[in-house]
Amino acid sequence: MAAFALRRLLEGLLVLLLVSAITFFLINLAPGGPSAAVSLEKTAAQREALYHQFGLDKPVPVRYLDWLGGVLRGDLGTSLNQGLPVSSLLEQRMWNTLQLALTTLVLTTLLGMGLGIAAALYKNRWPDHLISGVATLGMSIPGFWLGILAIIVFAVQLKLFPSSGIFSVGAEFSLLDRLRHLVLPAGVLAFTLMPNVVRVTRSALLEVMSSDYVRTARAKGVAERVVLLKHTLKNALVPVIAILGLITTVLFSGSVVIESVFGWAGLGRLAIEAANGRDYPVILGVTLVAGAVVVMVNFLVDLLYAAVDPRISHE
Repeated sequence: MAAFALRRLLEGLLVLLLVSAITFFLINLAPGGPSAAVSLEKTAAQREALYHQFGLDKPVPVRYLDWLGGVLRGDLGTSLNQGLPVSSLLEQRMWNTLQLALTTLVLTTLLGMGLGIAAALYKNRWPDHLISGVATLGMSIPGFWLGILAIIVFAVQLKLFPSSGIFSVGAEFSLLDRLRHLVLPAGVLAFTLMPNVVRVTRSALLEVMSSDYVRTARAKGVAERVVLLKHTLKNALVPVIAILGLITTVLFSGSVVIESVFGWAGLGRLAIEAANGRDYPVILGVTLVAGAVVVMVNFLVDLLYAAVDPRISHE
């Protein structure tokens, strides 16, 4: 296990290095490059001073090595537009994304697995058809359209939840207020991601339920609840864990649309703001964090495989 962990750690570091290098050079290939962020409404002398301050007057490979050296020292650079350390901007937005991602992951897991189990137990009966229809609907509706619809219905017409933001501006901190702002974005995200868990859970359970040892347990008179919990569910968890790992990476690195629709100040919205402002240090910082999350989640998923299925070994 130690050798496996070390190998995956080295592979993860290599992936992060390649991702950062590709992102860095692609940014500089864009029309105007990062220098366009400091060229508006400034004199030639001011632009030259800013180019020198941010190192934009150096060759691209030299700038990348300088940036990489800063990362190794814990310095992700300074935002070109805000003049703040990139690490502080990421810290502010990371907590917001973490709240949204974890809430959505819990909802997706509980609802997705629950509905998937129900669909498998009632195969080809009306509960299965109803759940499959809801899952198909969730996979078909674009997230941005569902988000706008949720705002119109639940925020504008029914006035049950806030339409945007993380908290009420000017109000004192309140856990209830934070939860009310979290309901719509987390609910919309969960509804669009849950169908994947439902379909995988249903398919995995049906495959395991057709196995010989499950039929033998039923023939011996073992209660259906025991068959489900002891013999079936655990052996069907491997593909479910895989899809939940994929969903987790999407939540931390790809919830840009929902954060924009609901005005949720997370990493996704920060990436959009940085891209619009050609703020390449922030773009690189967000990319590095997203890549680190993907590497870490994949590593944890591999460990969970061995935990739920003793046939899987990393030795």
